[in-house]
Amino acid sequence: MTRNIFLTVISALILSCAGISANNPNIINFSRNDYQAGNKNWSLSEDEKGIMYIGNDLGLLEFDGIDWHLNKLHKTDVVRAIYAASNQTIYTGGYEEFGRWDRDISGILKYTSLSDNLPGGPLHNDDIWRIWKRDNLVYFQSFKNIYIYDQNNVYKFPEQKNILFLIKVRDELWVQEMGGSLFKIEGNRYEKIAGSDIFSKTEVKTVLPTSDNKYIIGTSSMGLYIYDGSEFKVWNNNRELIDNNVNCGLAARNGNYYFGTILGGIYEVSPNGNITNHFNTETYLHNNTVLALYEDRSNNIWAGLDRGISCIQYLNGISCMTDPKGKIGAVYSAALYDNKLFIGTNQGTYYIEKNDLYSMNALSKFKLVPGTEGQVWSLNVIDNQLYCSHNRGLLIIDRNLSVTSPYKINTGVFYTLEKDKDHLLLGTYISLMSIDKNSKTLYKLNEIQEPINKVQTDHLNNVWLQHMNKGIYRTRLNDDFSKIESFKYYGNEGQQDIPYKLKLFKVGGRVAFLGNNKFYTYNDIDGTIVPEHALNECFRDISGLKEVVNISPNNFWIIGNDLIYNVTYNDNTAQIKFRIDIGYKNFSMIDNYENIVNLDDDYSLICLDNGFLLCKNKVTAENKPIAQPYFKSIRISNSGGESVYLDNNFNQISHSFNTIRFQFSTAETLTRNISFKYKLEGLDDQWYVLKNQNNITYERLPKGKYTFVVVAIDRQGNKSEEIKFSFEILAPWHQSGWAVLAYCLLFILFITSIIMYIQYKYKKLHIKKLRILETKRLNLINELLKQEVEEKNAELLSQTSFIIQRNELILKIKNEVEEFYTKQNNKTLTPLFQKINTLLNSNLDSEEDWKTFLIKFEQKHTNFFKKIKETYPQLTANDLRLCACLKLNLDSKEIAALMNISVRAVENSRYRLRKKLDIPSHQHLNDFFLQI
Repeated sequence: MTRNIFLTVISALILSCAGISANNPNIINFSRNDYQAGNKNWSLSEDEKGIMYIGNDLGLLEFDGIDWHLNKLHKTDVVRAIYAASNQTIYTGGYEEFGRWDRDISGILKYTSLSDNLPGGPLHNDDIWRIWKRDNLVYFQSFKNIYIYDQNNVYKFPEQKNILFLIKVRDELWVQEMGGSLFKIEGNRYEKIAGSDIFSKTEVKTVLPTSDNKYIIGTSSMGLYIYDGSEFKVWNNNRELIDNNVNCGLAARNGNYYFGTILGGIYEVSPNGNITNHFNTETYLHNNTVLALYEDRSNNIWAGLDRGISCIQYLNGISCMTDPKGKIGAVYSAALYDNKLFIGTNQGTYYIEKNDLYSMNALSKFKLVPGTEGQVWSLNVIDNQLYCSHNRGLLIIDRNLSVTSPYKINTGVFYTLEKDKDHLLLGTYISLMSIDKNSKTLYKLNEIQEPINKVQTDHLNNVWLQHMNKGIYRTRLNDDFSKIESFKYYGNEGQQDIPYKLKLFKVGGRVAFLGNNKFYTYNDIDGTIVPEHALNECFRDISGLKEVVNISPNNFWIIGNDLIYNVTYNDNTAQIKFRIDIGYKNFSMIDNYENIVNLDDDYSLICLDNGFLLCKNKVTAENKPIAQPYFKSIRISNSGGESVYLDNNFNQISHSFNTIRFQFSTAETLTRNISFKYKLEGLDDQWYVLKNQNNITYERLPKGKYTFVVVAIDRQGNKSEEIKFSFEILAPWHQSGWAVLAYCLLFILFITSIIMYIQYKYKKLHIKKLRILETKRLNLINELLKQEVEEKNAELLSQTSFIIQRNELILKIKNEVEEFYTKQNNKTLTPLFQKINTLLNSNLDSEEDWKTFLIKFEQKHTNFFKKIKETYPQLTANDLRLCACLKLNLDSKEIAALMNISVRAVENSRYRLRKKLDIPSHQHLNDFFLQI
């Protein structure tokens, strides 16, 4: 769970004769909205990766600077004691319970109870208040006993006492017997510290080491003591510490000591015992009951409070003063005058004496200058007087804090510029005005009737005017500054390629302008506004620029959205010397009226909407590297919501688990305002930035090889080393190698099937075409055969008819000859008759004619005789001849004529043939042969 962190500030502003000392911290408060950090917070610890652990009434809280995570115990909620042995192992203790947490592959801590393994049984009605580790032994302290865990077994400390708190100082373990003396743990026994009986009537809440090997003893009601190894002496008996009841302490790396109290918040004490800072509810601390103090690896001081958590930060080169109660309001300007700091706000002009700035809670000592109530735009020290550009006009404040308004301006004044020792130029709500200080004369230069909120002059004696909302004017005044002789407007008009709104400043003695993140200057040769190449090159990759404020001719501040840049300009070369990141501290400047005031050679005042910051003009830039990020967890999941966590060595992921979530972090995320840049090589072509977030999810990644790269960055341009995780999303089962092979085989089979089908279709079509052609050919052949058959049939019929007709003619001639011979009865004709009769008989029984007939018949009716003979082998040659005649459907008379027999003989032959063929009587003999 990511929470927006509400940042608040506390400081005491310190001035000295040489300048202003900047050593005042910023406080970050975590409220109840920050994952229940607003509960009672008993203990604090940090691991080597910069994760803070807070034990409170709800359990064990983890905070990596972005995310909060609550780890709940099974038996009880409250966690009173914590010891972070590493990022992987955390020891905690609470009511009737103590144990260890071990981080699994998902990055989640899993709890194992150690108190359940006590030889005498679980704890009963007892709390664990302190946990320390020494010589690989972990000590869990309750009011009744100390339990020791040797990484295998848990056992009680052999010697039993009723003790208050177990305190670790250097590598020593101290305890105080309730209502008694102090002891050191030496081996398995308590060793009394001589002279510690003086604390028998108070409670020793903390023991802190000193740089010279001494000990500072913090008590609840007797103040602070110092112990040199032989005797105890009073070190600080300040009544505030005694009355407010010291409850915990911390020896910080900066050499100072911090003491948390029950009633009065936190006191910062110097090595010589003086209180230098006091943090309480009046100065942004959540509440005044401090239960635990801890210094993290970035030297921030964490405070576990009775309600909430606070973190005290020291900003390099910056002293903070903000106004939590709105007493002074939004600050627009400031000035050092007469050993006082004056600030101009939307409520009036406030001041504070130099000596008062040494005291704590100096903000409460700011006083309003009577008569200056209302909006103050700027403060300038001129002629040993403080000029106040006010909503009511021009006010002058003298050393006695008397306020006068000698000039009847009748409008508000934005800006006052000392043109020379005798003249002032005023930018007002309605126009430019000038004042002759000698004659006390006010001139209203109405040639330009526009609101002017800034005025500058250049080396050519031009007077430049910044319009409140649009563009700038270049003007020339007459000798007594009573009139504008000429002017020219520069803005987004005509062919002028410059922004609509410009901010006016000076660099290297020449006027310059800022607009739309670009810098311009005046070309006095042709009178045009041209780009300023050195500054544009220096800020080519930076956007959100709002205002430029001079420190010196060659040194100035450039104000951005969240960063303030200190820039030097020499030999036409601009360079950013250092950056101040104020955005993430919840410091905000006044929109459209951002301002920084140069107080002296060493310090500038940054105006805020609820106070101000004091910053050194020269700060040594911190080039401290950012710790390399690390992966807190890598989780893959499928469409059904099932998740699996990976380790850094796992790099092949099933395609069904192709949604992957990376969670990462780095040390100092909170204190250095760390963001993350990331990209997924194989998918992303560019880097992306995550702010206030430390996880990213890629859903439904396609198959392929990827490398996730993340780097930690801050807003000052520093970045860490990259951390990478390479992995491969395997192909889905339907895209695997075997599947591809199967697809190839199926494709080949499909193509083969297509080809075969096409071939089949073409073959079928070809066969169809061949059949058509064959049909045509057969039809043609059939036609020819038919024609041939018809011709043969015609020939056969013709032949048959010819034979029949010839035989009939011969018979007729024969009969006529016989009849003539009979009638003549002439013997002499007998030889002739016989000769003629023989000749006729020979022609009538011509075997050649019959053979010709049979040949013609066989050509028409192929294999007829063969089939008849095979079926009816008993048939004679005459029977076969009769069969041929019957096949030709000849009647008996025609058969008789053809065979040269009588009709009677034909009938008899037909009868005999029917018998041989066993043809039923009802079947016509001709029909029988027609069917063959």
